Amino acid sequence: MLQPDYSTVLYAVVAIFLGSCYFFLQRRRPGKAGKLPPCPVRPWPLVGNMFSIGEDMREQLMVWHKQCGDLYSLYYGSTLVIVVNGWTTIKEVFVRQSAASSDRPKVFFNEAAGMGEAGAAFSSGVTWKENRAAVLKILREFGMGKNLLADKIQDEANCFVDQLVETKEEPIYLGHLTRVTVSNVISSIIFGRRFGYEDPRFKKVVDGMVQVLECAKGAGAINFFPFLKYLPGDMFDGKKIQAGWGKLANMIVEEIEDMEKMDGECQKVERTAENFINSYKRRQDNQEQSGKETTLNRLHMIKNCVDLFAAGTDTLSNTIVWCILYMLHSPDVQTKIHAELDREVGQGRQPTVEDQARLPYLGAVIKETQRLANVVPHSILRKTSEEITVGEYVIPQGTTLIPNLDSVLHDPEIWGSDVMEFNPERFLDKDGALIHREELIPFSIGPRICLGEAMAKMELFLFLANLFQRFEFQAPDPQNLPTLKATVGLTAEATPFKVRCVDRFMSTN
Repeated sequence: MLQPDYSTVLYAVVAIFLGSCYFFLQRRRPGKAGKLPPCPVRPWPLVGNMFSIGEDMREQLMVWHKQCGDLYSLYYGSTLVIVVNGWTTIKEVFVRQSAASSDRPKVFFNEAAGMGEAGAAFSSGVTWKENRAAVLKILREFGMGKNLLADKIQDEANCFVDQLVETKEEPIYLGHLTRVTVSNVISSIIFGRRFGYEDPRFKKVVDGMVQVLECAKGAGAINFFPFLKYLPGDMFDGKKIQAGWGKLANMIVEEIEDMEKMDGECQKVERTAENFINSYKRRQDNQEQSGKETTLNRLHMIKNCVDLFAAGTDTLSNTIVWCILYMLHSPDVQTKIHAELDREVGQGRQPTVEDQARLPYLGAVIKETQRLANVVPHSILRKTSEEITVGEYVIPQGTTLIPNLDSVLHDPEIWGSDVMEFNPERFLDKDGALIHREELIPFSIGPRICLGEAMAKMELFLFLANLFQRFEFQAPDPQNLPTLKATVGLTAEATPFKVRCVDRFMSTN
C-alpha cells in the first residue's frame, strides 16, 4: 500500500493558507477613495467571522447593528459580506441604488436544485428581468377578471376548514396540514389542479420542501467553502437538500409531461392562461414566433415552478401558523376578530375578497403577524453589480449583501417601545381604519421584492378570515402556553405546538 506523502500535504495546506490570507487581505481593500464598513469582530484567516456568529444569527446581527451602525462588514471565509440595516439605509441601498444592488450571488441552496441560475428568483441580468416580468404578468392575470386566484384560494380554504372540523376539537399540530393546503393553491395555479391531502406523492414532495428549508442553515457554509459538498457523508446537509429539490422538480416535470401528452391527444389545443404552465408556454411561443431572442424556455419554466412552490408554501404556511400561535397568547385579540367577522360577514356565508375593506381589525392582525414573526428575516442575498457608495463607506463590486429586515420590523423607533409585543392596534388609526405603513417590508424591498406578494396577501386574508369565522383556537393547556421562540433556518418557523380548533358554528347551534 502506498504511504501518503506528508510533506506534499503540508506544503499544500500552507499554500492554501497563504493564498487565502492574500485573497482575504485583497478583498478588504475598497476600489476607490473611501472605506469599508466596520467589522464588529476581528476576522480569522480562512474562516473569517463564521465562528463569531454563533447559533442564533438573527440575534447576533441585531447586536452588531447596535454596535456598528447600519452598515457593517463580515467575512465568510475570504468572502466579503455587508449587512445592511435600518429603514433609511435599506431604502438607500436597495431602492435608490437598486440598479447596482439587485444581482444574486451564487448560493448552494439554489445550485442544489440542479438547474443553475435558471428562473427569476436566483438569476441576474436579462434572465431575471424577462422571467420576473413574465411571472408577474401571469400571476396578475389570475387575479383579474373573474379572479381565478381568489376562487382557487377559496376552494382550498373550504377544504382546510373541513379538515379541521374533522379533528373534532382534539389537539393537533397545524404545520403539515397548513403546508399541504397552501401548496395546493400553488398547484392549482401552476397545473390547474389540486392534489388530495393523502396523495402519497404530493405528501412526499411537501415533506421534501420542508427538508430543504430545515437543512438550508447547515448547508450555508457550502456557499463559501464549496469543497465541503464533496466530503464523505452529509455533514452539512447538502445531499438532503439535493434530494428534497429532486422530489419537487421530478413531480413538476411529470405533471408537465402529462399536460403535454394531453395537448398532443387534443391536437395541440390553443393554450390559455388557465394555468401557469400554459400561460408561460404561450409567452414563449409568442416571443419565438416574432423572431425575438428570449430567455423564456422549458428550463426556466420548470425552475420558476420550483421556486413558486418552495417560496409560496413555506412563507405563507409559516405566517398562518404564527398568527394562530399569537392568538393563543392574545385571546382578547381573537375575540375582537370574531366580533368583527360576526358583525360584518355573519355565519350565513363565507368571507370573500370583497369583505377585506370591511374587516380592518383582521387586516391589522395580519400585518402585525407579518411584522413580528418576520418569517424571512434576512430576505434572500443580493450582490452588487458595481461599486456603490453609502455615506462615508464604499461597497466594492461583487460584494454579497444581507438585508437585515429585523432591523426595520423590530425597530422601537419606528414601532414604539412595545415593539416585541403583539399589538394590532399599531396598524389602526383613531377611527379604527387600517394604516398602511411603508416600513412594513416582510416581502423585502426594491426590484427584488417577493414575486408572490400580491398573491400571498390575498391568501393570508382569505385563509385567516375563513379560519377565524369558523373556529376559536385554544391552547390545550391555557396555563402552559407554547413558546414564542422561533426555530430559525432559512425561514423563522414557530416551534411546533398543538392547538384545539373549536367549531364556533357548532357552539351557536
